[in-house]
Amino acid sequence: MTTSIASQLHRQTGLSLVELMVAMAIGTFLLAGAITVFGKTRDLHRTNDAAARLQETARYAMSTIEADLRMANYWGLMSRADLIENGPALDLANPPDVDPSYALPAELSGYAGTINACGDMWAVKLPAYIEATDSYTFGCAAEGDGAVAGADTLTIRRASTEVIAGGAPLTDSAGRIKLQTSRVQGTLFSSATLPAGYLPPLSETRALVVNGYYVGQDSDDRDDTPSLRRKQLDMTGGAPTIADLQIVPGVEDLQVELGVDFGFNPDQNADYFVQPGTAIPAGDQVVAVRVWLLVRSEQPEVGFTDGRTYDYASRTGANVLTPGDSFRRLLVSKTIALRNTRR
Repeated sequence: MTTSIASQLHRQTGLSLVELMVAMAIGTFLLAGAITVFGKTRDLHRTNDAAARLQETARYAMSTIEADLRMANYWGLMSRADLIENGPALDLANPPDVDPSYALPAELSGYAGTINACGDMWAVKLPAYIEATDSYTFGCAAEGDGAVAGADTLTIRRASTEVIAGGAPLTDSAGRIKLQTSRVQGTLFSSATLPAGYLPPLSETRALVVNGYYVGQDSDDRDDTPSLRRKQLDMTGGAPTIADLQIVPGVEDLQVELGVDFGFNPDQNADYFVQPGTAIPAGDQVVAVRVWLLVRSEQPEVGFTDGRTYDYASRTGANVLTPGDSFRRLLVSKTIALRNTRR
């Protein structure tokens, strides 16, 4: 009896070679499945994360341009740039060029280099509250390796949303190009002394805002990563200057169309859209801007190829974009109405 029990226990210890191989095969199969699921989940997470980043970049870039566009042609207490006494008028024969007879007021003449740095009277061309070109044509050089070929530029001119109070704030603004406006007229100036004939509360002081958007080939942190940038009127060391500011990296293209209201039926609705550089008949007015942004991931994605054709705005025909690389992209567009165009 004792021998039988011992023999039974001996037979039940350990696994046979066949059993061990079967167990290893099952374990290997389960492990391979887990690794496959993990890899696919990781790839899906990366794809979703890349898509979210593209959407975030597009949303931020578009919201920045939109907020600026909605304030275009805003001049404080008055709504007409042609009533700014010492501001330029446009050359009716060659809009949006400035009337060649215009000369800067004495107070601003010492800043002519900055005012003309990005183009003739670029910093004070107030009647051209919206100006667009189908390539980089600013007289001031683009940052880094230059602008992206074929991308549009968009220049917005307006007064700031904040009033510069008298006293110390006005003293601190000496050297900044400003607008003093009443209900019926306005004046450009740069000193800490209000122009003659203007007194608060019947007039306001606001900084002049000029922003020229473009797409650069590089970003501040990484070469070969395009970025949305802008040239902006600023102040450094008590004098006006043109600064170059990165808005957001990852924007590969900017395209715009201008929505124009017929002069014989001024209802503030865009009756037709034109490409940058198209002559707009006298009396018609820009009341809206259609904006396209092509956003690109900052890094290529292994195993992905962007085989799409991007056909939009002026990117048509021979100008369509067919990247064929490993960067993910997102194309967004929006039509933005201008608030301050009522005549």
